[in-house]
Amino acid sequence: MHFETADIVLAFGMLIIGFLYWNLIRIDSLGLGVTLFAAVLWGAASVYFRISGIKQTRAGLLASGVFLLSAVNFVLFDITLIKGLNFIFISLAFVFWVLVTAGKRLEEKISLYAISDMFYQLLVIPFTNFSGCFSGIRQVFAKSKRGKGVLSGILGILIFLPVLVMVITLLSSADAAFEGIIDHIRFSVSENLFEYLFQIILGLPVACYLYGMLYGNRYQRNTGNVTLESVNKNLDFFRFAPGVTVYSAMTALNLIYLVFFLAQASYLFSAFEGSLPQTMTYAEYARRGFFELCAVSAINLAVIAGAHLIAKRDRVKVLRGETIALCIFTIALLATAMSKMGMYISYYGLTQLRVYTSWFMVLLLAFFIIILLRQFKSFQGTQAALVSFLILFMVLCYGNIDGLIAKYNIERYQAGTLESVDLESMSYLSDAAVPELYRLYQETEDEGFKKDIKAAILGNLYEEHSGSVAAVSFRDFNLQSYQADAIRNTLTEAGAN
Repeated sequence: MHFETADIVLAFGMLIIGFLYWNLIRIDSLGLGVTLFAAVLWGAASVYFRISGIKQTRAGLLASGVFLLSAVNFVLFDITLIKGLNFIFISLAFVFWVLVTAGKRLEEKISLYAISDMFYQLLVIPFTNFSGCFSGIRQVFAKSKRGKGVLSGILGILIFLPVLVMVITLLSSADAAFEGIIDHIRFSVSENLFEYLFQIILGLPVACYLYGMLYGNRYQRNTGNVTLESVNKNLDFFRFAPGVTVYSAMTALNLIYLVFFLAQASYLFSAFEGSLPQTMTYAEYARRGFFELCAVSAINLAVIAGAHLIAKRDRVKVLRGETIALCIFTIALLATAMSKMGMYISYYGLTQLRVYTSWFMVLLLAFFIIILLRQFKSFQGTQAALVSFLILFMVLCYGNIDGLIAKYNIERYQAGTLESVDLESMSYLSDAAVPELYRLYQETEDEGFKKDIKAAILGNLYEEHSGSVAAVSFRDFNLQSYQADAIRNTLTEAGAN
């Protein structure tokens, strides 16, 4: 392996970044620490590519914008599920940015070939260049015999440190005198030292993985010999099914859906009229419709993907017609299910599940509309689907979902269109809901209701934190929690006075 000065500096820098990955990112909170780590990682990679002569393209700048926009979300909002999804998204977004910036895509445009590109970026390139980080560092120490010894000693200590800790723990449990010596050492050493050492050890594979990705892309080392021709040849291997077999199966499936729609027309489309089938509640009606939607949509997506993958291209128009029929059936069911959900929300208000369900239905609707249009006109369907997902995902991340839920339900309650405010369910929302609950607290004159609202705002604060706000580090900070803590402190101080 060949190493220039920039490669060696990056190797040492990645050791620090590997440590920061575990030090800054707290999985249970995912706050400011994620934003800081993302900025450091992106900055280091950008400088490395720039020094290496790899310039940012327009596509690279767009990918950077998406990555950084995703990173900022962690410091602003406090919705656990969305932050968890966003953490997965930002990890993939960084890999995609490296792919685009390094110019290693099979096609310059966004297409299904990106699946192959991402596979190599995620698994092949980083792991086939996994030893590059230590190889670069070794070049600094390999200039002298003493340097080699120092490096070997450091690596030995780091590798066997977990074993040493385990042995020390067992010996401390076995002998009181030895335990006293260890306790004295712990008292003399910073209490965070052992945590830092543990984070350094865990950061080593992270450093090697990230370095392998960047180094491999710079030098095109172990990037594979994948070409459009080789991928297409592999795809041709899967096209083994005679067209008549696939088309017959799809026709049978479409006929089943047609019979289903005709038999269930009054039930499925009653939501458009605002009516409810007998013996069913609004909750049962909407939920049943949603799970039907999920099953049918998943089946249809799998059938469409499978048919286009395995069918021989002898009668393309027939395949296109079957795909159109499946898309129309699915879009009709999606529209019906969305009407059901609208009816459900109009009677019972918003919850997290209802919002996420509605978002998922809109996403599916966008996908099937794109697939349908793609059968009539040639355009970059994969790019359209990706853009649709990015827009909807950013709406989900920046839509302040919990705050929206609280505001919607409270405003409808105050307007008299919602029977009550479910404070119990609102108490399980994130800190995004606290400002809206506090506004209701200030505007309500019913003392009993005010007491319940206050309990919902404080949540389990007194049980978990013994009457005080838990101390958190800067890694856990986000703006919504900061604002919510200020409101809680105000309520606590007012209660004390």
